[in-house]
Amino acid sequence: MMNKLQFYVLVIFSVVLSLVLPFVLPERFFLDAILIVKDPWDEKGWIGSYPISMMFYHLTKLGKLPFSIVALIQLPILYFILRLVGIPERFQIFTIKNILIYLCFVMMAIFIGQPSKEFFTFIFIGIIVLLFQQKVLSLGICLLISFIMFFIFGAVFRPYFTFVPIISIGIFLITRIRFKNRWIFGIVAGIAVIVLLSFSYSLVKGEFFSAMTRETINLERMNKENADTMLVSPIAPTNIFGEAFATVYGFISVNFPINALKFFYKPQVVAFVVWQLLLTWIIVVRFGYLLKDYTERKKEFWLMLFFLSYLVIQAIFEPDLGSAVRHKIGILPLIYFLFYYDEFKRKLQ
Repeated sequence: MMNKLQFYVLVIFSVVLSLVLPFVLPERFFLDAILIVKDPWDEKGWIGSYPISMMFYHLTKLGKLPFSIVALIQLPILYFILRLVGIPERFQIFTIKNILIYLCFVMMAIFIGQPSKEFFTFIFIGIIVLLFQQKVLSLGICLLISFIMFFIFGAVFRPYFTFVPIISIGIFLITRIRFKNRWIFGIVAGIAVIVLLSFSYSLVKGEFFSAMTRETINLERMNKENADTMLVSPIAPTNIFGEAFATVYGFISVNFPINALKFFYKPQVVAFVVWQLLLTWIIVVRFGYLLKDYTERKKEFWLMLFFLSYLVIQAIFEPDLGSAVRHKIGILPLIYFLFYYDEFKRKLQ
């Protein structure tokens, strides 16, 4: 009973907070939302995250409403998805794990309590998690449907999601080999897969993934306000070795952002560093448990592989620490499930 009360109190707090934030946060927190609703270059369409988002907010007329009203409509939909995933039995207890999720509820108010591309990502990932929770579906069926969904979502919304099935399979194959520290080799395998994919792409197009995404975006933002948290590799990705280094650098910067502590004078950056380090620690521990219990936890294990694959993808595409946390909130249903899969096991085979 108390766990449900805590959940609903946090939901109400998040929604109320989202009503106030547009009046107190600096405009930079809403630049994406402003671009989506104004669509200054008439980019709305049916392919691509920005065009689809612009089309959605145009057709539904949500783009004409104040951001507070948009939050009042969007957030209950997203919290309903989390409610379907489940409410942890000890959610009311102030543990590190619970506090991190409490903070995620606050970040939902900040990042999705406005017109946002993450609104669609959140719903998509929520559907994936709910799919794997269905008792009537075998693991094979869940994988087949989810792989198809990732490919379609990647094709029409965000291309990098098409890599999730490929990277997850690579990590899975490595973890099936019996040796110590399989979780480390699994992550290394994921990084190797994305680097090889990038190298293959460069042979055809003449450009590596990180060069055409992260480096290009950051080059345009150089010397602009709030550009000091950009992720810029010390070695340019002009060959496969530079791309490999840039990928490892990006992975460490996003998931173990110790180097961001140089911004100790920015409370929001320090808060992100602490939140991210604790999140990474918990995920590593949970991954270790799932490796040991694979035969009885196959569905949970594959959802973990999807999450790890996403972390690898962030290593090569993520341009900034701010966008890194925003995008993680977009996949919150996956994080939420992996934090509490023991308590949600009654829904699984």
